[in-house]
Amino acid sequence: MTTIVTRTGKGSPLTHAELDTNFTNLNTNKLETAAIPLGTLAAPSISFLSDANTGIYSPAADTLAFVTAGSNRVHITSGGLVGIGTSNVNAGSKLHIARNTGGDSGTVRLSGNDGAGDGGAAIVFADNETVKWTVFTRRFSSANKLYISTAEGDTAASKVTITEGGLVGIGTTGPTKALEVAAGGTSGNGILVTGSSSPQILLTANSSVSLSMQTDGSAGYFGTATNHPLNFRTNNQDRAQIDTSGRLLIGTSTARSNFYGTAAASAALQIEGQGGTGDSRRLAIISSDNFSTAGGNLVLAFQRSGAVGGNTIVQSGDLVGTVSYLGNEGTNFVTAASFQAEVDGTVGANRMPGRLVFSTATNASPSVLTERMRIDNAGSLIYGTSTSPGADIVSGTGFYYQISTGLLYVRSNASPVAAFNRGADDGTIVEFKQDQTTEGTISVSGTTVSYNGAHLSRWSQLPTGAERTEILRGSVLSNIDEMCEWGDEENEQLNRMKVSTVQGDKNVSGVFQCWDDDDDTYINDFYCAMTGDFIIRIAEGVTVERGDLLMSAGDGTAKPQDDDIIRSKTVAKVTSTNVSCTYEDGSYCVPCVLMAC
Repeated sequence: MTTIVTRTGKGSPLTHAELDTNFTNLNTNKLETAAIPLGTLAAPSISFLSDANTGIYSPAADTLAFVTAGSNRVHITSGGLVGIGTSNVNAGSKLHIARNTGGDSGTVRLSGNDGAGDGGAAIVFADNETVKWTVFTRRFSSANKLYISTAEGDTAASKVTITEGGLVGIGTTGPTKALEVAAGGTSGNGILVTGSSSPQILLTANSSVSLSMQTDGSAGYFGTATNHPLNFRTNNQDRAQIDTSGRLLIGTSTARSNFYGTAAASAALQIEGQGGTGDSRRLAIISSDNFSTAGGNLVLAFQRSGAVGGNTIVQSGDLVGTVSYLGNEGTNFVTAASFQAEVDGTVGANRMPGRLVFSTATNASPSVLTERMRIDNAGSLIYGTSTSPGADIVSGTGFYYQISTGLLYVRSNASPVAAFNRGADDGTIVEFKQDQTTEGTISVSGTTVSYNGAHLSRWSQLPTGAERTEILRGSVLSNIDEMCEWGDEENEQLNRMKVSTVQGDKNVSGVFQCWDDDDDTYINDFYCAMTGDFIIRIAEGVTVERGDLLMSAGDGTAKPQDDDIIRSKTVAKVTSTNVSCTYEDGSYCVPCVLMAC
């Protein structure tokens, strides 16, 4: 039977006779004068028979406590704060539950129905009775799930779902991974991690391999945070790797270290094909730019010294880039050929003269690269030598083609300088043109070599090396006893000449062809046509016929001999009376065969 503890000042408890069955007819006079004591933790003011340490008491003014077995279980402060398991209620909490040591004491358990349907428990957060958030469970035949929703008891509105197996889904109610984020809508897509210093996402396996994404506020970082390589995959297959030494490997995860003769253990960039068709082994660099301005598909930049990112000038002869082609000889990769770019002159602001040097390996052991050809900064092609165009190749063999002048220079030692071979038939071997018009050829017929449309000529000068003067083309020239001089060049066979002034001159040397304009150093030398097809000048009023033998007329023109015997004075034989040109003094030229030799 329940007993009310003794009232203050009365000394004895209320009897059963003072209470009626429904506690509604208590003696009015007694209740008015009754006062329940405050009580203690061990002896609460209101207790139960045979259980004096379980009940209700007031530990302080305006404070109420519920006790079981002499321990404070619920504590209500004067401010309406409720503490469960503690009398030291947190001032900022309406409900403060303190967990005791051991067991599940201190937990809050919400239970739904026991059926196998969608029964469950929920915690609802509302604002003025409007539901804002709901944390609830649903029990299904397959598994239980915990939902955090923006609508009361609505799984469709769930924002976070935790499965019975511990999988967490954000934006999805059916996560298949430890954490699955399903982005949707036009905003809120993705995952945002912020921090005041270096926010980071870290994936760690077996407490050893870690993959990190982070930023320090000035740059972003992605990679392994431990001493492990970073692999890149497509279709769940490894395609590329950055190894622990910072080398980029594409198509392989094995860094080659068998490049023979190289100082580095392996290449910083290594690309390998993986079989299949030829396309899988190619490296393509493609751009839509037409490169009308400076630039290119592949850029190799070099400075003579200094830190990366600095500006230190390079010098003539410096190497600025090399492309090497290697083959594997069973153990190592060995260079077979290469081409490299070098500085080719003095550099300046926005000016970098360069050359390309092409080399191949010899058959020596170990293999040795030897330069075979180069293209200099002027575009001239140099083969078999490194001698620059514009100067004679004085040693070795080779040739160069000087693009600025069109000069082709070839040198050979103890072997022919050039060989021209016409295949299975006779005909022209070499063709000579001027302004796209054929002027002569060298041809073969059987065992005979013919020089067609040509004549023999040589250089000469006027007496004392006199300056140029007007000499009409085809004028008869005569030898004199002076040798030509060209600076330091030796000359043991070319004498000087003059316009013939002697009739029947036996010293005739040929006819004037033209002044030599091939260089700007020696400008007072000319060509004298001596033997072969050319023209010869005839004085006005002099008539010639085909077959006439000609001699000097003593005024620079020629006239017929009085016989048909070839003599020392004979200079030419008329081959046609067709007049090729006529001069102001009335003299004219006709075709002939020169015989002045």
